[in-house]
Amino acid sequence: MTLPPSSATPDWSKDPAPPVPPAGPQIRAVDGNRAALMLLVVQNVVAALLIGQLKLGLGAALLITFLATALVGWLLFRPALTALFADTRWRTPPSWGLALGAFALAFLASRAFAFAYVTLFPSAAATIPQFLSHGPDLIFLILAAGVLVPLAEEIAFRGLMMRGQERAAGFTVAALATTLAFSVAHGVPASIVGILPLAYVLARVVQHSGSLWNSVIIHALNNTLSVVLGAVVAGKTLTQPNEAAQLLSNPSLRLPLLAGSLLFGAAVMLVVQLWLTPRPDPQVGRARGPWLSAAYVVIVLFGIAAVVIGLPTVQESLTHLRDALR
Repeated sequence: MTLPPSSATPDWSKDPAPPVPPAGPQIRAVDGNRAALMLLVVQNVVAALLIGQLKLGLGAALLITFLATALVGWLLFRPALTALFADTRWRTPPSWGLALGAFALAFLASRAFAFAYVTLFPSAAATIPQFLSHGPDLIFLILAAGVLVPLAEEIAFRGLMMRGQERAAGFTVAALATTLAFSVAHGVPASIVGILPLAYVLARVVQHSGSLWNSVIIHALNNTLSVVLGAVVAGKTLTQPNEAAQLLSNPSLRLPLLAGSLLFGAAVMLVVQLWLTPRPDPQVGRARGPWLSAAYVVIVLFGIAAVVIGLPTVQESLTHLRDALR
């Protein structure tokens, strides 16, 4: 006997019920913004004291800084961290193939845009921070800068900050906002230009895969590669900076290099945008309240202030002011 259409069993495969957000405490945008600000403050203050006052090596200083950041973060943001550890982003295992592919794209785009900036401003190459160390401290540096610091920064930015902003404003706003905050927080224009595409890939790979661990892998690979390359080239005689500046100052060569690197970087980012599309998530857009808070504004202003202070003209003015006060 055939049932009439009105009483037939519904086909849930064609019309699935909307997913229900998980129960329990959820991450708020304001908590994520504050956690990211806390990380930046603790990292900068503790590292500066350990290196400047106690004269510790960079690796040992970063290792202790990570421990201090973890302790302060757990004391101040325990509810938010507990919510993150219960979230699917934390519990979903990584996909190594996806992470390696996204890392390759992030690496290419980052270096392309950084090269374009240095081509436009050759003197900026000397302002890019380097991870340099030697001896036993190099082991600490690889562990801290290559693994632990990326873990802490991913928890703060792509974990707490982006998760909270996603619940309040959606995928796109959260990805762009965390990308901007993470990039400008590095404070050096040449570094910011190179980090922008990397940060965007980190945000999108988490939204695409649903796993925070993929961004941890990419971030760790990027930092470890920087540390290893810094150790390899440390102490070696390289091409003189003046010769490189003269080469890049040649308009007949500089303009094609600039255009080519920008086009290549833009093409790579287009691939990222088309590939790393966010997957549906029941938490996105479910929270009330703004994604923007005072803590986020402070992070951006901190980065802008660092950029302004680092400008050559401002540095010269500060030097003249110090000399006048002596």
